[in-house]
Amino acid sequence: MTIRTRLIVSTFLLQVFSMALLGWGVLAVRRQFQERDMVQLAGTIEMSVERAASDSLIQKDDVALLSYMKFLQVQYPAIAQTRILWKNKEKERTASVGVVRFGSKPRVSRFTVSDPADAQRSVEVDLALDHEVLEAPFQDANKRLAKIILAVWGVTSLLGLLVAYLIARGLTRPIVELSRLAGEIGGGKLGGKLSWESDDELGGLVRAFNGMSGRLEEFDTIKRNFVSSVTHELRSPLGAIESFLQLIREKVAAGTPEGYAQSKDFLERIAVNVRRLSGFINDLLDVAKIEKGKMECVLRPMELPVVANEVCQFFEAKALQQGIAIQNRLAALPPVLGDADRVRQVLVNLIANGLKFTKSGGQIWITGEQFRDGGARWIEVTVGDTGRGMDETDRASLFQPFTQGRNISEGTAGHKGTGLGLYIVKSIVDQHGGKIEVKSVPGQGTRISFSLKVAA
Repeated sequence: MTIRTRLIVSTFLLQVFSMALLGWGVLAVRRQFQERDMVQLAGTIEMSVERAASDSLIQKDDVALLSYMKFLQVQYPAIAQTRILWKNKEKERTASVGVVRFGSKPRVSRFTVSDPADAQRSVEVDLALDHEVLEAPFQDANKRLAKIILAVWGVTSLLGLLVAYLIARGLTRPIVELSRLAGEIGGGKLGGKLSWESDDELGGLVRAFNGMSGRLEEFDTIKRNFVSSVTHELRSPLGAIESFLQLIREKVAAGTPEGYAQSKDFLERIAVNVRRLSGFINDLLDVAKIEKGKMECVLRPMELPVVANEVCQFFEAKALQQGIAIQNRLAALPPVLGDADRVRQVLVNLIANGLKFTKSGGQIWITGEQFRDGGARWIEVTVGDTGRGMDETDRASLFQPFTQGRNISEGTAGHKGTGLGLYIVKSIVDQHGGKIEVKSVPGQGTRISFSLKVAA
């Protein structure tokens, strides 16, 4: 049974049961009032008979009492029979008005009325009331009310069934659509979204599903880009190494001095490609450590300007080749708590990115500034460049693994990379307890800042 069917059946049965319980309650309450009215009516009849008997004694008119009793029988058909006993000293006389219906079981009440002027004169009355006749008008009213309640119950049940169907359809329609979209995603069609505007739980479910679908599409794009990048990162240096090895064999086989000199140059190029492969593999290993939570940084007091100067010297030749100036503007700063190798890795990645996106004639610099936060001293290190910059969309995904900005396809210096460098940078800064932020404007360069705590 589907959820929609269960909702319809459950809502319909609940509505039917509620209406039935309400109808039963109305009839039960009406019955209580009717019983009270029956008692009051029986009391009224008895009071009328008692008053008539008293009047007949005062007026000494027995015939008037008989006539009144016949009148009351016409007015109140519930009076089955009235037996009257007149007493006057030693004399008694009886009379009866009406006949008890066959098969009926009337309720008899007896009362005696004495003459206030003569205590020896009295009238004893046995009043037999047929409660079936007394209840008949109330029973007819109950039947009419029951028919009305039944008609209302039937109409309300049909309307309730319609409302239950509409409610169930409204509640299950987004679930059905989500199931369809989930099937499409399972079949490989990613990125599907459902339009459903509401602030209830279903709206939250739809928004969560749409977010998940968008993330799956994004992850699929990241996967394709990563596979493409890995293929390029592996194939390019391996192809270069293979070509250079073949050239070295040919030069060595020739045995000429020029061949040996060229072979030395080829070996240097092979070493560059090996370092490129080694760096790529190290990045993958670092990402694996980060994902498993096993990347550890040993924090010790370190001289930040010294490390920055080493990194600038490392990139000096490459920057000169690209026509870019690298400046270490770090002034005299106090030692910071950090892992020197990991901080060096952060600066290497940030400067490498700057070289990748900065044109000839541009600049890359490293600056530092002290500040206080929570009673502790920190140094904010900034790596800036005059490169092409990036927009808000690229900044939002800058530190996600295997993600590269759109400007990577617009022509860069050197290989494109795999989108792991900045993810590793952020993880290292987090391990140091610092924060990292990016300020960038398209066409005006980029500034990436991270903080390190000053050593005590």
